[in-house]
Amino acid sequence: MSLNLNAKFHSKFYLPLHLRLTFFYALALGLALWFFGSIVYAQAETRAYQDLDNTLQSRAASVRLAKTMVTTDGDNGLASNPVTLPSVDALGTGGVSIEVLDNQLRLLASTTQQPADGQAYYNQPGMQDLGVSPVPWDTQAARKLLQAYNTKNSLKNTTAPIYKSAVPEQFTTIMYQGRHVRVYTLLNTTLGNAHIIQTARSEVDIERNLSDLRSLLLGGGALVLVLALGGGWFISWSVLSAVRRMTRTAHNISDSRDFSKRVPDSSFLMRDELATLATTFNQMLASLQEAYQRQQRFVADASHELRAPITSIRCNLDLLAKAPDLPPKEAQGALNDARTEAERMGRLVNDLLLLARADSMQQTSSFNDGYTKNNLQEIDLDSLLLDVFRQYRPAGESSPNGKEVWGPRLTLQHIAPLKVLGDADQLKQALVALVDNALKYTPQEGYVSLSLTSADGYALVKVSDTGIGILPEDLPHIFERFYRANRARIRDHGGSGLGLAIVQSIVQEHNGSIEVESTAGKGSIFTLQLPLVQD
Repeated sequence: MSLNLNAKFHSKFYLPLHLRLTFFYALALGLALWFFGSIVYAQAETRAYQDLDNTLQSRAASVRLAKTMVTTDGDNGLASNPVTLPSVDALGTGGVSIEVLDNQLRLLASTTQQPADGQAYYNQPGMQDLGVSPVPWDTQAARKLLQAYNTKNSLKNTTAPIYKSAVPEQFTTIMYQGRHVRVYTLLNTTLGNAHIIQTARSEVDIERNLSDLRSLLLGGGALVLVLALGGGWFISWSVLSAVRRMTRTAHNISDSRDFSKRVPDSSFLMRDELATLATTFNQMLASLQEAYQRQQRFVADASHELRAPITSIRCNLDLLAKAPDLPPKEAQGALNDARTEAERMGRLVNDLLLLARADSMQQTSSFNDGYTKNNLQEIDLDSLLLDVFRQYRPAGESSPNGKEVWGPRLTLQHIAPLKVLGDADQLKQALVALVDNALKYTPQEGYVSLSLTSADGYALVKVSDTGIGILPEDLPHIFERFYRANRARIRDHGGSGLGLAIVQSIVQEHNGSIEVESTAGKGSIFTLQLPLVQD
């Protein structure tokens, strides 16, 4: 029950890989855009306000260096004859308002504001897009600087000059008519009396520019994210389409056991890693198809080969059981047939067991691990080949009367004294199988020759014959189990169809190889390569 619940839970939260990749890419891109956008906005904001502060500070410094300053000692809080200094009025451009006040915060000079009637308000400073401005702009900042100045000056000797240290200044931001106004307050003591110079400018244009920049960054970032989502989805979907095709093919093969299916490995633009993966997958399918077909053929051939002797033995036994009064000669013939078939079946079973053992050793270990130390020994390959020659030599000799020929001639060519490491019994079995195979398919007037040479650290054993040869279409399959070019000829010669497969298995266990060259109607040459013992 829990497994079904888990399966349902996982199926509900299934999310295709291309969507996960797209969301991850969009998230990473969004974070990157937010990070760099924040940096750009912060730098633009800092630079805008810094430029504003520098402008206000430079205008105040220019007023401070002016040569003419109007003073008054009236008692009504305003200048007795307030005038606008040309230098102050000229500096109040670009929306900058300038006010010069005495130590009682009475207006001494200011920039001009032109109202609708064309008359200038000399006692009120002006600013672009704003009405009549306050005097001073920031009373609290001005009083703070004056208070600090008076405190420092009171600590000095009355006969000493006025205390002149670093110029006191202060930046503040106030609200005026619903807008933020940046105010710079400077304490001026260059004329012997303390004066306040305040420069002010509205921040509305900076706020408008920053708002436009913020909208541009947000809109551009949103557009980039939308394009990234679409492009990322398309790219990931197209890239993973090859994986989906491989998945469908694998499911179809699993359901139908049809290894002939292949994955399309073509690409829209050019080959990439997934196209290479599809090609490798197709090669694996081809190998599986070949192995599956070989296994099916092996099972069918083994069943057929075992069925024939079993059927023959059963028929002979049934004959003996149903006819107890069978003549002795016929009964003996039935027994001989049953014994022959039993021996053939025994050889077949032994060959199958030998191949199964070899397959198991190849899957679990290498050559050096496959043999025990007792089986590993240095073998005189030339002596082993001579033993095989002596075993089959009578088959190539004439009968005692010198007229009847028993079979093809077996000859020795160049034999070099060479040593290899391995199992003598198994190597002899491989040589016997090759010689026996050559003698079976070589006519009586032909010959079979043996040779042993060396090259590049390998011993080369060649078994040549002038027999019927092998057709080109059969040559790649002769080492397959139960494969036969002429399915009747092996049984006619008493073979099981496993001889060459056993030879190849033994040679591979000894880290060697076997090759064959053959021409139909002219003969074949089998060459064994075995590594020599290193001195």
